[in-house]
Amino acid sequence: MMPAPEDYDLDLKVAELKINGFTAFEDLIPPEKIDRIREAFLPRLNRLRDREKGGIHPEERGEVSTGKGRQQFINRFTMHVPWETPFSDPDIYENPVVLAFLERYWGADDFQITCYHSNNPYPGSEFQPWHRDIHLITPHVGLPVCPHFGIKFPLVDTNEENGSFEVMPGTQYLADPEMEKAYDEILCNGHFPGAHRMNLKKGTMWVQDPRTLHRGTPNRSDHARMELVICYSRPWFRPSTVEISQAEYDKLSERGRAMLTRSIITAS
Repeated sequence: MMPAPEDYDLDLKVAELKINGFTAFEDLIPPEKIDRIREAFLPRLNRLRDREKGGIHPEERGEVSTGKGRQQFINRFTMHVPWETPFSDPDIYENPVVLAFLERYWGADDFQITCYHSNNPYPGSEFQPWHRDIHLITPHVGLPVCPHFGIKFPLVDTNEENGSFEVMPGTQYLADPEMEKAYDEILCNGHFPGAHRMNLKKGTMWVQDPRTLHRGTPNRSDHARMELVICYSRPWFRPSTVEISQAEYDKLSERGRAMLTRSIITAS
């Protein structure tokens, strides 16, 4: 049986997000469902890697249906996730725990799904620079509420060996424009004992405030550390859109259509 919102202390989870800049929901998705997604995802990702491993590119290339992405850093690839089975699973994007959590945090239920993406370090990848996933919205003012979140879920257990994320808790409120291009230099040379590794097991979904400083770490294992991310945004904040076919759109529930109302709908 899938967990329900009452199985978690959502007020505590909201507090964790506000204080730490992230929170995690363990055992939210059945591992066998994650395995089916991984089995369908890995061949696509391998094809994109074979296509893009010749160089680092500033922009993602290709079509979402056949593999839109790029090599971001050596052996670290990004790729859009197509909205189709088994990736377009309402148990994930319409998960009642996640939606109840976002409603509790925002005090509203009119948020939109604005991306479906992935981060995938292969063996041989190295440290990413410390960074945030969003531009500085309000210089000199650390907003108490963020209008945009990435809900992430790994397709394998993550650990130090295969390059789990490293997060610097509490940095979501930094709003000094002078520091925006110097985070890596600052954090790699100063003393900051609070770095936290996101070692997660399959079936976990975790919420990251995109303002929180984080980095990918070296993958020393023999497999890719695949992680998918679905973005949820307030209606007035729209960093990107999801591409979805008419056939897939027709399958959506009423809530699903409301969340994907700004999507790009294609003929096939």
